[in-house]
Amino acid sequence: MKRFLIFVLLLIIGAVIAAFAVANRHDVSFVVDPFIDRDIAFKVNLPFYAFLFGAAFLGAIGGWIVAWLGQGHWRKAARDTHREAAIWKQEAEKLKRGLEQALPKPGAAQPQQRALRSIR
Repeated sequence: MKRFLIFVLLLIIGAVIAAFAVANRHDVSFVVDPFIDRDIAFKVNLPFYAFLFGAAFLGAIGGWIVAWLGQGHWRKAARDTHREAAIWKQEAEKLKRGLEQALPKPGAAQPQQRALRSIR
């Protein structure tokens, strides 16, 4: 059901975009330097919707970059936490190995303890 609703929503959005593109299909000139004569200036002639979609695309990419840069401190905190967790894990494994070596193994012969003589 969820996939169907997403499909219908995307179909409606696609229809609106197509209608927008058809309604704005006339050519528009984009002049790079508006202060010189338009005949010698570099210009691009494209349909109006191409400029609008290009601006929306560049805005989305710009927003993504700004969001990614803004979340840098969270990525640094995650890296630091991961590094600290790895250190603690190594320490726990080291202590576990030391404990295994210090404790006698089950079934192994226990060393005999000699009784201490008292000095009188």
